[in-house]
Amino acid sequence: MASATDAEEALRATEGRENFQRLTRLLMCGGVRLLREKFDSLHPPTDLPKTLDDAATRDLLKKASLFKEQRDCLYPSPGTFGKSTDFDISLLFRLFRTICNLTEPLNTGWNNPPDSADHSFQADLVRIKDYRNSVCHNSKMEIMNSEFCTLWNEISVVFLRIAGSMGDPKLDEWSKAIDELLTAPLTPQSLRYVDELQQWYKKDMDLKDAVERIEDQLQQLNNQLQQINQRLGKFEK
Repeated sequence: MASATDAEEALRATEGRENFQRLTRLLMCGGVRLLREKFDSLHPPTDLPKTLDDAATRDLLKKASLFKEQRDCLYPSPGTFGKSTDFDISLLFRLFRTICNLTEPLNTGWNNPPDSADHSFQADLVRIKDYRNSVCHNSKMEIMNSEFCTLWNEISVVFLRIAGSMGDPKLDEWSKAIDELLTAPLTPQSLRYVDELQQWYKKDMDLKDAVERIEDQLQQLNNQLQQINQRLGKFEK
């Protein structure tokens, strides 16, 4: 009886790890490709060099707190420009928020869960990051069946909504692809998607920390200026 129980426990754990890998594959393999297609629909590859070379675009990107590797991806060398096929998911998110004329999700902003009634593309971008966080915060890298089914269905709805915004043929294409991905055999490459998902999360956390440090420095400078102004005011009296 003991050996049977051990075997059942081992099987459940393996199933949970497979669920985890399937979700990371959906988010990274499917998500990156879908978001590149969406980006290309907004900035066609033939027009992207002109867009990136535009002075207004350059100004927006300078304010976007990009990492050096992201800037190098957009501008590999003087007079050359990046291609969307080289953009990872972290850079795609930054570009959507800076050069695609998206407004913040309704009543919530970029950093809060969107309103359930808001089905805009920008709201779905926030949802994708929330799903990423849910998966990344699973320290055991195991997801049981009930949670897996919920996450898979919710992520699929978001992906299909984005695909549908590019037309019915794209919606049909992605509906079939997601169904196939659900049952397709896992490969050693699936582990790479786990690493990519964690790297995406780490980049966002590093950027958040950098922004918070800048805000702290600005607050310190503001406090110092207030103190200087107060001292000057005393001298003027």
